[in-house]
Amino acid sequence: MKKIWEKDKINTSLSIVDDYCFEEGIDDDNKLVEYDVYGSIAHAYMLYKIGILSYDEFEKLKKHLIEIINLYRKGLFSIKPADEDVHTKVEAFLIKNLGEVGEKIHTGRSRNDQVLVDLRLFAKDKLLLIFEEAYQVVNTFLLAAKKYEYIPMPGYTHMQQAMPSSVGLWMASFAESLVDDLELLKTSYKLNDQSPLGSGAAYGVSLPIDRKLTANQLGFSKVQNNSLYCQASRPKIQLAVIQALVQMMMTLSKFAQDLLMFTTTEFNFFNVNPKFCTGSSIMPQKKNLDIMEYLRAKTHKIIGYQQISASIAAGLPSGYNADFGETKKPFVEAFEVTIKTLQLIKIVVPSLTPNIKNLKKACKKELLATHSAYELVKKGLSFRKAYKKIGANLKSIAEIDLVEILKQTNHLGGPGNLGISKAFTRLKNEKLWRKKQQVEFKAVINKLLK
Repeated sequence: MKKIWEKDKINTSLSIVDDYCFEEGIDDDNKLVEYDVYGSIAHAYMLYKIGILSYDEFEKLKKHLIEIINLYRKGLFSIKPADEDVHTKVEAFLIKNLGEVGEKIHTGRSRNDQVLVDLRLFAKDKLLLIFEEAYQVVNTFLLAAKKYEYIPMPGYTHMQQAMPSSVGLWMASFAESLVDDLELLKTSYKLNDQSPLGSGAAYGVSLPIDRKLTANQLGFSKVQNNSLYCQASRPKIQLAVIQALVQMMMTLSKFAQDLLMFTTTEFNFFNVNPKFCTGSSIMPQKKNLDIMEYLRAKTHKIIGYQQISASIAAGLPSGYNADFGETKKPFVEAFEVTIKTLQLIKIVVPSLTPNIKNLKKACKKELLATHSAYELVKKGLSFRKAYKKIGANLKSIAEIDLVEILKQTNHLGGPGNLGISKAFTRLKNEKLWRKKQQVEFKAVINKLLK
C-alpha cells in the first residue's frame, strides 16, 4: 500500500525499514482502532465548525468512521505491518471510500498528536476498568477481614515470630494498601485527562482550530496547553500511570508471597481451592500455587516496563522523537497484566479458608512477651524494667487467651479496632467517583457516535 507520506517513487522505504520500525507495534495499534476513530470524529466535527469541511463532508466522514468501528468489532478491520500504524490505516480507508473528502481528514493535525489522543483515551478507558476491578478486590479483602477478624495468627518481623496478629489484620492490610494505590492511580488519571489534539507535530498549526471544542467532544477535562510540551508529556504521563500500576502490583505481589509461604506444608495456615493449583510432571502428590509465583514475576515485569519507559524518555531532545514509539508496548501491556491480576485475586481471596487449628498452634508462647511486659507496666513498672524482667524469664510467660489480647489491642488500626465499617464507607465513596467518571465517559462516546 502506498504510504500517506510518499511523494514519488523514489521517496519510499525498504521493507526492512518497515519491519524494523512498525511490525512490533502492530498488535498494540490494533487495540487503538476505536480510540483513533473517536479522535477522528471529534477532529472532523471541529473542521466542519471552522469551515474546512462542509456539513455533508463531515457526515460522510463520520458515517465511514463509524463503519470502521463496526468492521473492527466483527474482525474485518485490522492493521498490518504494511499499513505502518492505525492512523494511516484509518485515513487510507477514508480515502479509498470517499476520495478527496477522505484526504481532508488530516487537515490541522499530525500523527504525533493523533497517537497521543489515542493513548490518552485508551488509558482513560482502562484506568476506569482497573478502578472497578480494584474496588471489587478491596471489597473481597474487607469481607474476609470481617469474617476472620479475631482468628489469631502469628505476626512476624524479620521473618521471626513477633507478636499476636489476626487473619483480619492481615487481610485488611491489603485492602488499605490498595485504596492508597487507587489514590496514586487517581492522580495519574487526572494527568492523563488532558487533550493534546491540535498540538500537531509539536508546533501547532496555522489554522483557526478550536482545541477546546475537540477536548469537550472527547470528554477531556481540559486542553493540554503548550503544544511542544504535549509531545514531551507522552512518556512522562505514561510513566506516571505505569508507576501507579507498579504500586498496585507490588501490593498484590506481597499478598502472593505471603500466601505462598502460608500455604506450604510447614505453615499450612490456609487452604486454597485445588482448582487454582497446577501439578507436577514427575511428582504425583504436588499441588503448586503457580498463579502466585507468576504474579510475583509479572510484578517485576511491570517494574521493568516502568524502567524501559523512564530510560527511553530520559535525555531526549524537545519535540517528537520516534523513540516514543517504543514506549507504547510497555504502556499497553502494563494495563493488560494489571487488569488480569486484579481479576485473578478477586476470585482467589474468597476461596481461602483459614486452618484455625494450625494458626492457633503456630502461636508460640513467646508471642505474648510484649503483652506480658505491658501488664507489668500497668502495675507501675517502667517499660524498660518490665522488658528486661520478661526477657530474662521467657519460660515463665503465662498462657493468655489470644483472642482476648487481640480485642484488648483496640486502639485505632489495631487488631481489635480494624475500622472495617469506615473502610467500607471510604470504598463506597471511591466507587461513586469512579461511577461518575464512567458515566461521563460513556455519555461522551455515545454522543460522539450518535
